[in-house]
Amino acid sequence: MNEVGEGPSPGSPLARLEAARVEVARLEREVASASCAEVGHRWRFVGGCAYDCETPGCSFAVHECSVCGDCDYDDNEEAPKVRAQCEAFGHGN
Repeated sequence: MNEVGEGPSPGSPLARLEAARVEVARLEREVASASCAEVGHRWRFVGGCAYDCETPGCSFAVHECSVCGDCDYDDNEEAPKVRAQCEAFGHGN
């Protein structure tokens, strides 16, 4: 501290930590008000979806954007793998 009650010395770890907290808070406000086109979707898990059969292993996760409501149903990294697996086992179509 510089003097009693003045806070941490400039450049000290404590001062750098406080500056980082201020920057994180600013970035959080910026992201919260940004569109999905600017920063990407904020996906949240909403459940699973079966492919074209009732086999338990032939389902994939489904996510919904908490900002715009878009859904990645059948359009995510996991879906093509599940589809291929399901078809390989002769399930579905």
